[in-house]
Amino acid sequence: MDIAGSAFLQQITRTAATLWPSPLCRPLQAARAELGRSLHLAFRLATLHHRTVVLEPSRRAAEGQIAVRLPDGVSWGRPATIPLPPSLEDSGWLGGDPHPITVMPQRRASANVWFLHHGREALCLRLDLSGSVELLRYRPRLGAWTHC
Repeated sequence: MDIAGSAFLQQITRTAATLWPSPLCRPLQAARAELGRSLHLAFRLATLHHRTVVLEPSRRAAEGQIAVRLPDGVSWGRPATIPLPPSLEDSGWLGGDPHPITVMPQRRASANVWFLHHGREALCLRLDLSGSVELLRYRPRLGAWTHC
């Protein structure tokens, strides 16, 4: 499929998602809130203390590190049954375990992609070098990723 056709298909999917609302399951709602709080805290601490802060997808925390804890039933990674978001298909991203994100003062960060899932639903957190955050949601009924 060419780029114009792919863009058109994504536009139709986004339109369908707005016309066919479906709430995110409660565990993923809690995980989304935890990701948002953790990122906000990391950027705030890095700015206030003029030091880097590491966001860890684990259960340990230390000085300069924030541990992101997921609710029960939510797992790191992307199941093989869920496709990559279209924006990652040609990126060379292979998946696997999430890597720590280093947040620096002046709202800069090491780029990273984190996937988490609960059953057939999934979230994709994309962070670029400028600290810009994109949160995508996989909608199993539509078979597509939409902005969250």
